[in-house]
Amino acid sequence: MNIDPVQLNDTIAASATPPGTSGVALIRMSGPASKAVAAAIFQPQNPRFPVADAMAGYTCAPGWIVDPLSSDQEPVDQVVLTHFAAPHSFTGEDVYEITCHGGTAVRQAILDLLYSLGVQPAGPGEFTRRAFLNGKLDLAQAEAVMDLIASTAGKRARAAARQLQGQLSREVQSVQRDLYALLAQLELVLEYPEHEESQQAQAGLIAGLSDAMAQVATLAASFRQGRLLSEGFTVVIVGRPNAGKSSLLNTLAGYDRAIVTPVAGTTRDTVEELVDIGGIPVRLVDTAGLRDTSDLVERIGVDRARSAILEADLVLWLISPPDEGSGDFSLLDTSRLDTELDELRDLAEKTDALLLVAGKDDLAASAPLREWLAAELPDLPLVSFSAQTREGLSAIRQAIVDRYDRAGNAQADEALVTSSRHKACLDKTLYSLEAASLELNRGDMLDLVAALVRSALENLAEITGDLVSDTLIETIFSRFCVGK
Repeated sequence: MNIDPVQLNDTIAASATPPGTSGVALIRMSGPASKAVAAAIFQPQNPRFPVADAMAGYTCAPGWIVDPLSSDQEPVDQVVLTHFAAPHSFTGEDVYEITCHGGTAVRQAILDLLYSLGVQPAGPGEFTRRAFLNGKLDLAQAEAVMDLIASTAGKRARAAARQLQGQLSREVQSVQRDLYALLAQLELVLEYPEHEESQQAQAGLIAGLSDAMAQVATLAASFRQGRLLSEGFTVVIVGRPNAGKSSLLNTLAGYDRAIVTPVAGTTRDTVEELVDIGGIPVRLVDTAGLRDTSDLVERIGVDRARSAILEADLVLWLISPPDEGSGDFSLLDTSRLDTELDELRDLAEKTDALLLVAGKDDLAASAPLREWLAAELPDLPLVSFSAQTREGLSAIRQAIVDRYDRAGNAQADEALVTSSRHKACLDKTLYSLEAASLELNRGDMLDLVAALVRSALENLAEITGDLVSDTLIETIFSRFCVGK
């Protein structure tokens, strides 16, 4: 086997499927020597199928992986080989993908064979980094690949898919085009000062800056909603001990995540679960029951519950009748609720992210309790819930979706900023444009205005990777998984 060592050093391979046993696994190889290496290790199943270096792009062939260095070319596994020809592949290079059986020993044997021939193990995100460096993706699209892999809920996956399609990049490029046109006008005025006296030219520059600021501000504002997709929408369940908080978490999660007993104070710390509700990644947080206690451990749990309330995107405050409640509401001791009602009123003054849940709706006293709560707290949204009958579950799920929707106004077909890096770039862009607008309205220092517009363009270029440091590239792709 005669393969250029330089090409081998620039050819990489890795498993693109996670560790463990599966029906099939995928091993990806990319680089200038991939065609020669694939030809050396692949034997077509029969003469009907071409050898690896004769395969056209976007075709596949069944056959065997063999060890070309062994005397009898010992078979390793029966596989399907797929060829993606340069430059029309994901990386822009010749890519061969080996679909093999999914046993750990089999995939490792194929990888060991490739590495023994001189192919280099791929680092984290190295295939996607090559796609970026070869101009197949810009940096925002490359980051969307990892977001798509990490997506745990439908809306986050759809937002990542739109970014991978270039939606955010197109929005950024639209602003860049406008700013370059604006910069050209500024350069004209600086070169020919007589144009500076034109009120029409001045008004055009001011209007152009205003439009650009509005576009950037809209993108930056979408991060409020996009952050909830990337970090998770936090829903905290609170209430007195034995109100049914853990039962509500378990019902929303779809399985018994938290311990449920008749004993008050079972939950002494926060219990978290990530679930998909209406396509939104929701971080459900069950908390210790709110009450005064001399128990040190429980008191710490109560303190953590109160801290969780302050960090919540939505609070589900659960109030339930006691299990031994009577249908006669007058027999209920409502004095125990006085302090709780005061806390609710105080919280309602600080946030509108509050939903009152009348729990244990299957008990006899639940209906009169619900009526009493509606009368005492008429301004708070109220739903009833029963873990036994699942009554009210759909209303709670819809309330979570509605609250997420109110967090921003991005439409389904609009670009949504989900990365804090992109948000920081947009903030710096907006700062430069606002400073430029201020100087322009003063009517002097046009060279400073031009410098500020250039700064804005540089900040936007960091989003797409047109102007980015090697260190930042390394940092971004180091977070990727191996094989992607």
